[in-house]
Amino acid sequence: MTPKYPAARPGSQKKPFWREYGEALFIALIMALVIRAFLVQAFSIPSGSMQPTLLIGDYLLVNKFSYGIRNPLTNKVWIPISNPQRGDVVVFIFPQDPSKDYIKRVVGLPGDRIQIINKKVMINGKDLKTSQAVHDDPQVIPTPQGPTG
Repeated sequence: MTPKYPAARPGSQKKPFWREYGEALFIALIMALVIRAFLVQAFSIPSGSMQPTLLIGDYLLVNKFSYGIRNPLTNKVWIPISNPQRGDVVVFIFPQDPSKDYIKRVVGLPGDRIQIINKKVMINGKDLKTSQAVHDDPQVIPTPQGPTG
């Protein structure tokens, strides 16, 4: 009867236990770093600024290919794919503190004129109608009357 598995080559040895696990752990770590740098990154919601869409403690996975392929070290776009659109939820680095990531919804696009009048968002002079807008405070600040000065 012939054996099911071929015999080990002469001179070859089975790798030690620690080496097999060490190599597997090293490969898994490299794959995790590549995935986080180029493909997907997880974030948690620290504040209620996006409620009721995103609640405090929620987790989300961000597709890093949405707007282009970036250099993970400098965050510069190598290959642009698309631009953010009004209504997109985006994650960006807070300019005054680069250690913080902000998660916000895009309201204005380049060239838009944004105003808030009586708690209504106006874009280029028109009221922004969106289902995501939530007005929790019922008090509307009245428009000033008479001369100002």
